[in-house]
Amino acid sequence: MIRLSAGVAALLLLIWRVGVGQKGPRSPFVDAFIWAAVCFTVILLVWRERNQTVAHQRAGEEDARFIAAAETSSDAFFIFDSVKNEAGDIVDFRFAYVNTHAEELLRTPRAKLLNQDLCVLFPENRTGGIFDKYRKVVLSGEPLSDEYSIQREDGSEVWLRQRANKLGDGLAVRTSDATEIKASEERYRSLSNFSNSVFENAPFSIIETDRKGVMQAMNAAAERLTGYKRADIVGKVSITTLHDPSELSRRSDDTVPTDEPELTGFDLLTAKATQGEVDEREWTYIRHDGSTLPVHVAVTAVRDGSGNISGFIAIASDITERKQLMTYLNHMASHDQLTGLPGRTLLRERIAEAIEKAMLHGRKVAVFVIDLDHFKRMNDSLGHRAGDEIIVGMAERMRQSLRRSDTLGRLGGDEFIVVMPHIATLVDVERCAKRLVDRVSSTALVGDMEVNLTASVGVCVYPDFAEDVDSLLERADAATYAAKGNGRNQFQVFSEAMLKESQERLSMDTALRHALVREELFLHYQPLVSLSTGRVIGMEALLRWHHPKLGVISPATFIPLAEETGLIIAIGEWALKRSCQQAMDLSVSVNLSPRQFEQSNLLQVIDEALEESGLPPKNLQVELTENTLMINSASNLEKLQQIRQLGARVAIDDFGTGFCSFSYLLQYPVDRLKIDQSFVMKAVTEPNAATVVRTIVAMSHHLGIKVIAEGVETPDHLRFLAQRKCDEAQGYYFSRPVAAAGFAAAVSAIHRLFDERKLLDEIRLASAEGGGPAYETDQELEQQGLPVRTYPKQVVM
Repeated sequence: MIRLSAGVAALLLLIWRVGVGQKGPRSPFVDAFIWAAVCFTVILLVWRERNQTVAHQRAGEEDARFIAAAETSSDAFFIFDSVKNEAGDIVDFRFAYVNTHAEELLRTPRAKLLNQDLCVLFPENRTGGIFDKYRKVVLSGEPLSDEYSIQREDGSEVWLRQRANKLGDGLAVRTSDATEIKASEERYRSLSNFSNSVFENAPFSIIETDRKGVMQAMNAAAERLTGYKRADIVGKVSITTLHDPSELSRRSDDTVPTDEPELTGFDLLTAKATQGEVDEREWTYIRHDGSTLPVHVAVTAVRDGSGNISGFIAIASDITERKQLMTYLNHMASHDQLTGLPGRTLLRERIAEAIEKAMLHGRKVAVFVIDLDHFKRMNDSLGHRAGDEIIVGMAERMRQSLRRSDTLGRLGGDEFIVVMPHIATLVDVERCAKRLVDRVSSTALVGDMEVNLTASVGVCVYPDFAEDVDSLLERADAATYAAKGNGRNQFQVFSEAMLKESQERLSMDTALRHALVREELFLHYQPLVSLSTGRVIGMEALLRWHHPKLGVISPATFIPLAEETGLIIAIGEWALKRSCQQAMDLSVSVNLSPRQFEQSNLLQVIDEALEESGLPPKNLQVELTENTLMINSASNLEKLQQIRQLGARVAIDDFGTGFCSFSYLLQYPVDRLKIDQSFVMKAVTEPNAATVVRTIVAMSHHLGIKVIAEGVETPDHLRFLAQRKCDEAQGYYFSRPVAAAGFAAAVSAIHRLFDERKLLDEIRLASAEGGGPAYETDQELEQQGLPVRTYPKQVVM
C-alpha cells in the first residue's frame, strides 16, 4: 500500500507539471488527459480505502472465530510473547492470551495472567524444564509434544498433555488434561499384564490359532499337557496335530444337519464356535511322546472389530482323573460293593443281551435266583461282619461252579442271580440248578464257629416261560419262593402250574392293594377266657378280607403276601387303630408281624392308636411270634421296654413252634405266652405234646409269666389245661371269632356255658387234682387281680 500511495503521488505531480509547465493555450488532448488522470487517481484512492476496510473486517472476523474456538475448546489454550534481554536472548515468556480452561487449569484468573511473565508467576516452569523446551520451539521452529505431571495443592497428581508451536516471535500452546487417559492406559496396561499373567500361569492349556487353525500362541500349561515346546509348533502346524485323527470325523452329537457336507479336521473342531457358540467336547490328545490323553476342550471364536472371525482359542484340561473317577463310580453303580459282582442294572443288561442272542441262534436263557436259607437269622445272631463273610464266601463258591459265559450277580442281602446263556434243554437247566444247590450247601467257618449253609434256587427259562427281562426275574423269584415253601435246600424250575399260581398271586397282590381303600378288610374277635373265673377277660383281633369276587379269603393266604409286599405296614396300622376303637372297656390283643415290629415309628403308631381311641394302655396287648424275638438284640429289648412304658402288654404268640427258648425270656419283658394250638390239640392223646404244655406252663409261672392256650375245642382240652394250671384259654369250644356287633352275645353264651355246666367247679377241682393252689373264693380272685363273677350284660362296640 505504501508503494501504491507513492505511485499515485508521482502521477499527480506529473500531471501538475504538465498542466502548469505548458505555456500558451493547451490542446484539448492535454485537458482530456489531465482530467482522465485525475479521475483515475481518485478511483485508485477509493479502491485502496475499500480494500483496507475489507482487510480490517476479515482480520476482526478471524480474531472472533479464533476467540470463539479457543473459548469453547475443552483444552487450555495459551499464547505467549517472548521476553528478551538487551542482548536479544529469550529470558521468559509473557501471557498474551489465555482461554477459560487455561484459567481453570492454572486456577488463576485471566486478569492476573495477561501481560505477566510465565516463570515469575510459576517458577517451577523454569526449574522443571518447561521454559527451556518453549525457548527451543521459538529458536528452532520445531513443534513440541510432551506429557508431564503436576502436583496440586490438595496433593492430587494431574497429568497434562501439551503441544507448542512457534507463533511469530512467541508461541501458541495447547494443553489438555490427560489424567483420565493416563489412568485408562494404566488400567489397560495392568489388564494386559494381568491377562498375560493369566494366560501364562493358567493351570489349564490355552492355545490360540489363526482362522485356518495354525497355532499362534500356547501357554506353559499347554506345553506340559501336550509335551511339545512352543518353539517347535507355534506358527508352524495346525492344532489338529494334537488330536487323535480317528476322532476328527462327524460325531453323532454334532448340531450340523446331516444333509450338509461331512465335517472333518479343523472344521469339525470349530463347528459350533463358528456359529457363535462355545464348542465344549471331550477329545483325545496325542502327546509328543505318542501317548494318549483324554481332555476336555472348549473352543471359542475370536472376532475383530468388524465381527469377522480372526482366530480361535482352545482351552483344554486333563480329565484322566475324572475319567477314572467316572469309571469307578459307574462300576460302583453297576456292581455290588461287598462282592464286586454285577448289580441289578447290569444284570438286567446282561439278561437283555442274552435274550437278544438267544433269539438269533434259537437257544435258551436260564435265570437263576439263589437265596441263602435262614440268612437273616444268622446275620442277626452272628453279627453283620460274619454275615458279610458268609455272603462273600457264597459268591466265591458259586463263581467257581459257573462257565465263563455265565454272569453271577447280587441283588442285595442274600439274593444272587445267575444268567446262563446258550442253554439247549431243560435237562441242562436242572443239572445246573442242582450243581448250584450242592455248591452252596456246605459248612462255613465264620471266626471260630461252623455254620451250615443251604440255599433255595428258583429258575425260569426263556422262551419257555418268560419272554422279557422282568418276567424272567419275577418268575425265577417265584420259583425260589416255591423252593423255600417246599422245605428249602432245593431248586424249583418255574412251570405252567407255577405260572398260573404266579398270575393268581399277582392278581391277589393287586386286589390286596385296593382292599384297604375299598374297605374290604374287617376284624373279627375271638374271646379270651380266664380259666380261674370262667369269665371273658379280653379278645384277640383277627384280620379278615372279603374279596368282591372270591368271597372271604383266608388270612393264611393274604397275610404272607402282605408281609412280602410290605402292605402289612399300612394294613397292620389300620388293624391296630380299629381294634383299639372297638375294644372299648375290654382288653384286646393285636398281632404284630415281624415287618411291623421293625417299623421305626411303631411306638408312635401305638401311641396314636391309644390316644385316638381313648383305650387305656393296660387294655392293649401286642402279640409277637417267637421268631420275631429270637435275636437277643439291644434294639428289640429297647423297643419292648418302650412298648411296656406306654402301658401296653406284650405276649409271645405260637410259643413252641419256632426257635425260641426260655433263656430269651430272661431278657425280654414279656407278660404272656400263648401255647400254639398244635400242642394243645395233641396234648390229651400224645404224651410228648402233654409234656411240652406242662413244661411251658411250669416254666412260665416260675418266671412270673401268664400262659394262654390256643385251640381249645373240647372239654378234654379244657380239663387238661386246668390240671396244668393254665391261666387263660381261647378256642372254638368257647366261641369262634365273631364280628364286633356279635361279640356281646358271644360273651353271654360263654358265661352261660360256665354257669349251666358248672365248668368253673370242674376247673377248680381239676386244678386241685393237679397238685397246685386253686382259686376258691372271690376274695382270692380279687387278690390275684382277676375279675369276679359280675360282668356287663352288654358290651357296646
